[in-house]
Amino acid sequence: MNLKKNWRLVILDLNKLKKQFKIKYIMITIFVGGCSSMEIKQKQLSYLDWKPAIKAEEVFEQTVGFSYLSTDTQNNLFWVENRPEESGRSVLVMKDKNGILKDVIPTPFSTRSRVFEYGSYSYTVAKDWVYFVNFKDQRIYKISLSQTKSIPEPITVEKNMDGTLGKYADLSVSPDGRWLLFAYEKDNKQGEAINEIGLIDLKENKLQEAKIIVSGADFYKSPQFSPDGSKIAWIEWNHPYMPWDSTLLYEAPFSEGNLNLNNKNHVAGSKTSSISQYCYTSSGDLVFGADFANQDESSPKNFYNLYKYQKGHITHLTQSQLDFFQFRCQNDSIYSLAFENGKAKLFVFDLKSKNLKNLEIEPIHFSVPIPSGQNIYLVGMFENVPSQILEITQTGKSKTIKKSSEQAIDPKNVSKAIPISYPTEDGQKSYGYFYPPTNSKYTAPRGELPPVRVLIHGGPTGMTAPGFSKQIMFWTSQGYAIFDVNYRGSIGFGRAYRDALLKKWGLVEIQDVKDGLTYLKNKGYISGQAVVSGGSAGGYSVQRLLTFYPDLFSAGASHYGIGNLVTLQQLTHKFESHYLEQLIGGTLSNNKKEYEGRSPINHLDKLKSPMIIFQGSDDKVVPPENSREMAEILKKKGIHHEYYEYPGEDHGFRKKENLIDSLEKESLFFKNILNAKN
Repeated sequence: MNLKKNWRLVILDLNKLKKQFKIKYIMITIFVGGCSSMEIKQKQLSYLDWKPAIKAEEVFEQTVGFSYLSTDTQNNLFWVENRPEESGRSVLVMKDKNGILKDVIPTPFSTRSRVFEYGSYSYTVAKDWVYFVNFKDQRIYKISLSQTKSIPEPITVEKNMDGTLGKYADLSVSPDGRWLLFAYEKDNKQGEAINEIGLIDLKENKLQEAKIIVSGADFYKSPQFSPDGSKIAWIEWNHPYMPWDSTLLYEAPFSEGNLNLNNKNHVAGSKTSSISQYCYTSSGDLVFGADFANQDESSPKNFYNLYKYQKGHITHLTQSQLDFFQFRCQNDSIYSLAFENGKAKLFVFDLKSKNLKNLEIEPIHFSVPIPSGQNIYLVGMFENVPSQILEITQTGKSKTIKKSSEQAIDPKNVSKAIPISYPTEDGQKSYGYFYPPTNSKYTAPRGELPPVRVLIHGGPTGMTAPGFSKQIMFWTSQGYAIFDVNYRGSIGFGRAYRDALLKKWGLVEIQDVKDGLTYLKNKGYISGQAVVSGGSAGGYSVQRLLTFYPDLFSAGASHYGIGNLVTLQQLTHKFESHYLEQLIGGTLSNNKKEYEGRSPINHLDKLKSPMIIFQGSDDKVVPPENSREMAEILKKKGIHHEYYEYPGEDHGFRKKENLIDSLEKESLFFKNILNAKN
């Protein structure tokens, strides 16, 4: 833009206006940033001197999380909204058929189940009534959709007759509206919790204790009524397996509140096969996803393919190299979230024509699709804007129902995920996402490469997904590259990839991190300066990396991570009480040496890099004793560290003030360490 020339034109035009309207003075305000043809020159600064484009408090400002979408027979849409600004309260929200949004449950109620400690669907809707689990007391309450300002009414007892606390998840109402079905967990004063399937009679106008209809297995989940209410199906499994290792799908006749277990059918699943999910078709057939262990990587059995169970016979619906991970049935169609090498895809399978259609949609990652009438609802993640609840047509066109954040985001400050795959030292392949540092105000000196912050997801049987995140933006806009790793053991890549971590946790995933960094360095994407961060199982891998590869990272952040596998095994909850038998191999009693050998706390003599540790005081999954033990030994040994424990937080922080504080502390910790090394 030629400012001198254009200023002359402005002055001439203003003189004409003065003469035409006989104006003596004209005052103008010029907003330089609004000139589309004027480029503001970027400031050249070293990566570590960049200031983030978004502050820590802005990361969690006007921001909510979406989960557990569902619809009812009236095409109303429901979801659970996690609100950091309300101390992490989980609020059930509704969009009615007229498009009006409203909270279904009032303050201070919060719907969240503690079954397995991780929870699951904590509500269901039947006609005009919503039944939900309240987090504080774990009781089931009901509230009318026509009176959402009223106080919810409890329908289960505060404590069982034997004094134990009951917990509920995966709620479902029978087609006739009489029975409320659920996965049930009861505290056990003599040992581990007891898991069963129970129900209550909604015709009874009194507080009820769960009536148990299925018991005996170690775990139960996802009980559902058949469309005519004559049968109930469920998934169960036993120690020492996890549900992605071995699960069993059953179905049994149901009548008048009783399940005929003498005539139950074992539909699918075995010690070497797991069921991803199932649903009933409108005709009462069961559709389920199953994979099988010890298969060739290219075999369809290595992936969660779809099957149909009809009158005692099982038929293939798909035979692909796709993981049909989560899905829903509606009429004669199945709507599925499937993964292909970790990439999310939306498929619609027509049961009549046997046609499998890949529905192209804008989000690059999304939740399980919920069909309702002619539309599909899901939570979608995008490259450069916050996640949204979307209404999607059968052609793939989408409409936003609600955004997770209304903050204005400058796309020039957003780093987009670049999918990468790379060879590992042992001749295999691993995956991840690379986010380059991005800030419209800064550019680095020519030839300078950025520091990298490695992210390690939890689980460890989990996955990381691409898409915009204000937390990612916070780091990339202050000069860091991000390497988000889907190490071997992650889901979404087939069973062989997932099972590659069995007996090798603490070995394989840290090798994948190391090899990924080597790959990025060789490509010229990053410098030799690296920090690492992870939560839960990812926190264990952080501590393992710092002690196994002591020269690889300048610093690490462990969020409610694990330093001592022996302590974890002795204190962890029922759901994961045998998890380490799969991940390490053997039990603590017959393989203690291996548990100790892979515990970072026993290798602190190799630790060269400072560590910052964050922990919630109420964590039942990774109890605070794990982090306290590590912090105490670091203190005794005089090793540079910081330890922060947040009262009232459990496994994953939910309160806005604690989310902000931990993010600020981690950022400052890393910057101080890296600047001191320069």
